[in-house]
Amino acid sequence: MKKTISIGVLALAVIPSMAQPMTYERYYNLVAEKNVLYIAEKYNIDKATASVEAAKVFNDPELSVSYGNNQDWDLQMGQSVEVEMSINPDLAGVRRARIAVAQSEKDITEASVSAYLANLRLEAAEVWAEAWRLRENCAVLQESVNGMIQIARSDSLRLIVGDIGRSDALQSRLEAQTMKGELRKMQAEYFNALDAVSLFCGGEPVSSLEGDLPSVGLLPAEPEIIALAEANRADLKAAELSKTLSEKNLKLVRASRAFEMGINLGYSYNTEVRNEIAPAPRFNGLTVGVSIPLKFSSLNKGEINAAQAEIRQSEYYLEAARQKVRSEVIQAYNSLMAAITVKNQYNESILEDAHNILDSRKTGYLKGESSLMELLSAQQTYLDIMQAYTEACYYSFVCKAQLEQASGCSF
Repeated sequence: MKKTISIGVLALAVIPSMAQPMTYERYYNLVAEKNVLYIAEKYNIDKATASVEAAKVFNDPELSVSYGNNQDWDLQMGQSVEVEMSINPDLAGVRRARIAVAQSEKDITEASVSAYLANLRLEAAEVWAEAWRLRENCAVLQESVNGMIQIARSDSLRLIVGDIGRSDALQSRLEAQTMKGELRKMQAEYFNALDAVSLFCGGEPVSSLEGDLPSVGLLPAEPEIIALAEANRADLKAAELSKTLSEKNLKLVRASRAFEMGINLGYSYNTEVRNEIAPAPRFNGLTVGVSIPLKFSSLNKGEINAAQAEIRQSEYYLEAARQKVRSEVIQAYNSLMAAITVKNQYNESILEDAHNILDSRKTGYLKGESSLMELLSAQQTYLDIMQAYTEACYYSFVCKAQLEQASGCSF
């Protein structure tokens, strides 16, 4: 049995006039479009992309200029100006290895951002389900409050004509006041839940929730869901990419320790030597050479050993991530199956029967055929059944959201 909440004047006092009803489909899309934390998280991709571009830089050439004076002012041995250009051609492929590492880091960042969105959507679904649960409970309690107010008013009239005692009239009025207080507290919780919904969708003003919770469709078998999770889970992809990154880091370490060679090209201009003992004409000089660093540091294998240990470590992390994914899928699947079973116990006839019994007790009490305690007992039974049904729907939806997060798929 579905109820529609109408909170009335209190809603107008608490919710801004610009707020609008929110559907779950629109809310689901807004979480990915306007959630401030997710928008901030996506900038990590931009930073990683910039790092890839930065890794593409070539080795800078070096330019040196020198001036020489061979006591030209007293011995007249002339002056010279030398210009030399040198560059490391990166024969070992350090730049290529550096780009590969940066690209792997970018891929990991993209997978991590996708995993962040999946976790964010799970939290958003739980917040939505909580707001829906409070909305439904408010509707049921509002109905009971309205019914109890009618009973209290009727008892006041019956007390005047002497049909009931003063204690029954007083108790029905106290019950109505108590339930109104409970309703006000639950309404405040509902408005707080709406504010939480607004927070998750980027501050979009929300006055109420529209529609029911999305139902659970046909589910694949558990082994199929595990296979889907292993193929689609973003955090598992990040673990796989971390292993790839470790391997590329090893290649970068080896490339940085490999043979290197620098190429030097120089030009010099020498003025005329006017010394009487050893005169010489002015002339231009050209030099070409290579420089080879003596990498005695490569004898130390510590950096290589650390990179190889990182690869082995990443393999175990990857296996641990796979085991975690399987466990999360199995647990979420079992919880969802149990939740669906509990929800299916509350069929339409049970809810109708509880409502009909309450109506029958109200009619019997007004006719004097049953006591106030019997009426209050029937009313509490009705509230318990309706709230239990709402709780079953809430738990089923949350379990479905957890299974979707665990599998990386929507069902």
